Formats: sequence, C-alpha cells, structure tokens
Amino acid sequence: MHFQILDTEAAYRRMLAAPDAAARATILRDQLAAPFAGLARTMGGDDAVASFAHWGMTPEMFAPERHAEMQSRLDGLSAANAWQRAAQALEKGKAAFARYAKRIPLDTVVFGLLLADIPDMPGMGGYTGLGGIPGWIMTVYGRPNAPNLARIEACTVHELHHNVLGAAFPGSPMIANVGAYIVGEGLAESFAAKLYGEELIGPWVTEFDAALVDDARRMIGDALDKTGFDVVRQYIFGNEQAGVPPYAGYAIGYQVVQAYLRRTGQSVVDATFVPAHRIIAESRFFA
Repeated sequence: MHFQILDTEAAYRRMLAAPDAAARATILRDQLAAPFAGLARTMGGDDAVASFAHWGMTPEMFAPERHAEMQSRLDGLSAANAWQRAAQALEKGKAAFARYAKRIPLDTVVFGLLLADIPDMPGMGGYTGLGGIPGWIMTVYGRPNAPNLARIEACTVHELHHNVLGAAFPGSPMIANVGAYIVGEGLAESFAAKLYGEELIGPWVTEFDAALVDDARRMIGDALDKTGFDVVRQYIFGNEQAGVPPYAGYAIGYQVVQAYLRRTGQSVVDATFVPAHRIIAESRFFA
C-alpha cells in the first residue's frame, strides 16, 4: 500500500492568490478534483468537479469576499501541523495491518486533507471524512477548532480502515445492509480508538446520549437485515420521523464491536477480517 498524498495546502494558497474565478476553477479542477476522478466515477459521477461541489468544495469558497475566512481556516490547519499529522497517521495505520498486507489488495491510495463548507449540524463537530471506496481517502474540515484539530489522526485512520475493509471484502459493500454498515463504522471507530484513544474518536459516538442507547439498540437490532441505501442511512445517520436518534448507527456500531472484542479477546485489526454477521452474533449485543 502506497499513499499519494496531495499537497492541498499549496493548491488552496494558489487559489487565494489566483487573479480571477477562472484561475481558481482551474486549480480546483486540475489539482484537487482530478486525482479523485476515479472516486467520483465509482460513486456514479462523471464529473469530479461536480462531485466536489456536491461535497461542499467549490472554487467560490476562495472568492475575494471570503479570503479572510479561508485564510483563517488554512492557517488554523497549518498551525496544527495538520498535513504532517495526517500523513503520519496513514503510515501508522498501515503499519498496524502489516501482517495482513497480503489480504489487503490496495496499491496506491490517493489522500487529500480538504476544506469544505460543511453544514453546521449538531454532532458533526465541523469535520468529516470519506474512505469507503478503496483507493481514495479524504479527511475534510469545515471550520478548524481545538476539538476537531485534536482528531485529525483519528479521523484519518478511521477512513483508512474503511479502505482496508473494502479491499479485504471486495464485492461486499459496507452499505449492503444495516448490520454491515454499523459494524463497518464500529470497526473504524474502534481502530481509531486503539491507535489514538477513545477520547479522540467522533462526537457522534462519544457524545451520543446514553439515555437513548436502549431505544437505538432495539430499533437497529430489528433492522439489521434491511437493505437499500436510502433505508440503511436512516439507521446510521438517524431519522427524526422514525424516531431513530442522530448518528445512532455509529454509536451502536461502536458498542457492538467493542462487545465483540471483549468477548473474543481479538484485536480490532484481527476483527477487521471477520464477517459482519459473525461480529454481530458473537457480540451478543442484541441478544
């Protein structure tokens, strides 16, 4: 596994210095979106620039009227050594899987630490990531702040774990059903917790209301075999109308995996290669 780490900081600073909108658009297209063209195609988009826009990444973010704001975001990431820390996290995550290298058919993985206009939603923490398609990883920041800057490494290895899982089980997407999805997220968060500490995993897990766990366990336990992304996502990200709490799938998935690890004595690296249905059954979390 080799990481192609994009110099996104340099690209963003070029966008700040660009003379006009056309120049900014060219930089985004050629230096940021183009390396993720394969990701966009895999996700059903023929135009990587359009995919970036869908993900909240546009050249308009760097228009003159937003220069001060974007300069502040960049400087915040730079002051935190974000680019170096993300690169080091990738190597640490890779090293954790060294003895399973032959079971992970990943050659080159494109990585970008990116800026986006992320909706200010409770529980998101101002940062996110994308790593479910083997070969591409994004760690994405909206507004850097002390809590989310502390989580650069944990977020990055979370997404790396998704890459590893997808490569280890080709043809069995993490979104196949609710059970597979919650286990995939639970493994990724458990991997991040193992490498960087539970206190630095996502707020969607650490800040989940304990009073809602029993209801979330019941609702998700009754839906483990449900399929179809529009259905599955309701149990992962929440559905207010159906009474599913926000990010319930992340929180419950983490607890399922943690229960499995405690019962079996396995490491999260070993558990990565165990089918999701076995992890659920042997965790006894829904029993």
